[in-house]
This record gives sequence, C-alpha cells and structure tokens, in this order.
Amino acid sequence: MASSASPGFSLGAAPRAIGRSIGKAIQAARDPGSARDSGGGDARGASRFALADIPARYLRLYTTAAHTCPRLTWQLLAGIGKAETDHGRARAPGVSSGLNHAGCCAGPMQFNLRNGPPTTWATYGHGGNPYDPRDAIPAAARLLCAAGLAQPPPPADPCPQVLGTAAVHAALKRYNNACWYAHEVVTLAARYTTSPASPAGGAGGVALPASRDPFVAALAHNPRITTTRGRGCDPAPDLASGRLDLRVQSLLAVLAERWPIRLSCLHTGHSRYVKGTRRVSNHTVWRAVDIDQVAGQPVSPRSAAALAVVRWLDGLQGPLRPGEVGSPFDLGHRPYFTDEGHTQHIHIGYPHDTQQ
Repeated sequence: MASSASPGFSLGAAPRAIGRSIGKAIQAARDPGSARDSGGGDARGASRFALADIPARYLRLYTTAAHTCPRLTWQLLAGIGKAETDHGRARAPGVSSGLNHAGCCAGPMQFNLRNGPPTTWATYGHGGNPYDPRDAIPAAARLLCAAGLAQPPPPADPCPQVLGTAAVHAALKRYNNACWYAHEVVTLAARYTTSPASPAGGAGGVALPASRDPFVAALAHNPRITTTRGRGCDPAPDLASGRLDLRVQSLLAVLAERWPIRLSCLHTGHSRYVKGTRRVSNHTVWRAVDIDQVAGQPVSPRSAAALAVVRWLDGLQGPLRPGEVGSPFDLGHRPYFTDEGHTQHIHIGYPHDTQQ
C-alpha cells in the first residue's frame, strides 16, 4: 500500500518507502517549473465546483503544469492536490513544514523525501522546495508524465474497475500504489470538469439509483462486505448509490482486503444530529460508516477482530486517516473515543475540510 515512488498514502507501521525511483524525469520542451506562478494556464472546462474549491493561485499552477505532456490534464493534478492536502490547506503535519505522520512525505503534493537514493523529490523536484506549490505541482506533473502519461499505454490496465484510461491508472499507481487512490483522483478530476450531483438527498423514502461507476459496483458486490438493516438504517442501497464520500468508499475497499466486514449504517435512517448534541452527524452528509461485525464476530469489548481494526486505523496515515473513530475500545487519544453508544459497532467518520 506504500508505493516505491509514492508521495502519499502509507501506514505508520509500514517500512519506509522502497528505495527505488521511477526513473529519470522526461525533459519537457516547456518546463512549467520555470513559470514560477507567472502568466497562468488555461482553465477551460472548469466546473463551478472547481472554481469554488480550488484557490486561484493553485488553479493557475495546475493549468500551467498540465502542459508537461499532452495526455496530462490540469484536473488530474488538481485531483491529486485535493486528495493529498486539500490544495495545501490541510493542517496536518508535513504540509507546510516537517514530514507527515509516517515520517516520509511533505508539501502540498506530498512528495516522498525519504525513499531512494535518489528520493522521489530528488528525481522530480529539480532542486526546488517541496513545500512551495510553484515547485511541487510541476514536479508532480513530471512524475505523472514519466510514470505513464508520456509513455506507450501499458499492455494491461492495472485498475480495470476504475473509470479512465490504462495510462492514467498506471501513472496514478506510480504516484500512490493503490486502485482506490486512482478512483479518488479520477472522480475528483471529473468533478472539477463537470458539476457533481449534490451528495445530499436519498432520504425520505426516495429510492437511490445504483451508480454506474464500476468501482462502486464492485464495492457493492464485494463478497467480503455485507450489510444488515436495523434501527432504520439500510446501508446496501447507500453503498451502491455512489454518493458516499470518496474516503469512505476507499476505506471500505481497503478494509475488505483485510477483514470481512458487515455494515450496519451509512446514511439512510441515521439521525441528523450526533446523539445528545446539535452537531450534524457525518452520516447525514455521507461521510461516515458503522461496522457491527468483523471477520464474523459481532463488535464488542471482547472482539479481538474489532480491536485489530481499530488499532489498524490508528496506524493509518495519508488521505484515508479518519477524523473520528468510535468503538468499544479506549485508545486514550483523539480522534478515538468510546461511550455507551459505541459498544457494539465501530463508527468511522471524516471531516468536511479535506475532500468534498
């Protein structure tokens, strides 16, 4: 799950990134790194969501860097910037200084400074500052082009269940070695190109249509992910709808690789507010999941499998690290908590400010 050249996702307990870079950067006829924020590129095709969500400075840098190779789009670069650090706005360690929680990656595009030699940044950074988007965004463009977008298409699609081309998938897997990550970035890029449907709705007895996205369809039919109805919740149509926050979709895919899980609640049927408060629940806005069984064991204070999931979540770093985890287990630090309402399920939620 940690790519040999990946600037992004890693586990705190995983070894440091494998010491091997993708290769030498291609020499582009026009190096966007020399623009240094001057002039700007062409943001034609930007959706209203893109114009509202991407800071103007970053949008200029994405559009300029997209000229690095013909098959690279500014929306793809913006999707990476959004997934990694919310276009540099995330307050996590390693975004504006230092390294991330895993101790490897830095800057708005989360380049690996510790793999190698040479490191991913040393290969593609061209002597720049990884914390400066004027250097980091062109470096990401060079990496993507060298990793597949400026090369012949691969003989086989590494992520056939993800929308998009095999070349895009190969490049994104070199950036971060996971198909869930390719799904996130491709979906965000599409939202930056066309206005996304509102993630709200689907309540009040209105049937949710199943998504045509092959990644979502595969998730909904994954034999290691089952659902149960209770307390008004009905997670099966929610899962198939494609309305879930991309981080929830991705986390479920990764969890199912490790444990069979049963979902007890996603969106439909959950109360609008967190119990006992007037704070809107992340379930209401499609950013949370409740799991009531792990590996066939009901979640309880005595469930070894459930404890293993919570400990695994505690070691998770990068874009999938949750903002809140409620369970029967008291880990003694945020964002983990336990109370009488979370003795029989694991609640996993994400904040608003880093994805949608």
